[in-house]
Amino acid sequence: MPTLGRITFVIGAVTVTLLAVGCAARTEPIPPTTAAAIPAPTPPAAPTWPDAAAVPGTSAPDAAGPALTPERIASEFTERDELKDVHFASGQVHVQRADLKTLDAAVAWLKANASQLVILEGYTDAAGPRSANVALAQRRAKWVMGYLVGHGVAASRITVVSRGEDGTLCADKSTSCQSRNRRVRFLARESENVQISASPSR
Repeated sequence: MPTLGRITFVIGAVTVTLLAVGCAARTEPIPPTTAAAIPAPTPPAAPTWPDAAAVPGTSAPDAAGPALTPERIASEFTERDELKDVHFASGQVHVQRADLKTLDAAVAWLKANASQLVILEGYTDAAGPRSANVALAQRRAKWVMGYLVGHGVAASRITVVSRGEDGTLCADKSTSCQSRNRRVRFLARESENVQISASPSR
């Protein structure tokens, strides 16, 4: 047999053998890969104005103090020279630093006059939605209440009321004028029952 014929014969034989082996081999199916369950990322919450939370109506008192109707507040509680308004920067819920001395004076007077009940009326300027202003005024009054209680005035003597943008002192749109409206006002009256401070030693 010529050399070329032998080579062709060998290649053909090898090819047939490889095909036969490949067909005979059992092919194991590859199991599908199970991907680990990955929770979908939680989308970030839509930004909201934190002062726009639902709150009671503008005349509804906070439950910390005695339950009072608007009529009783108007007829029984009055402003006192010893209890000055405290003021807030726009959108803020804590008093301006300059008014901390005013708050400390209120604490001293209330601790020295333990029979006095006090209402904290929160106000805002007229900027922004009305419902948000009611909430902001409530938070301001509650911040002042927290300050008083933290310095020894009994919470049972304090009622918080939100007035929102009602009762503004100044209608002009200037910054200095509107800053007068962002305030908490103190109203007080004698209690039928003598109250004691939360921390008499302070």
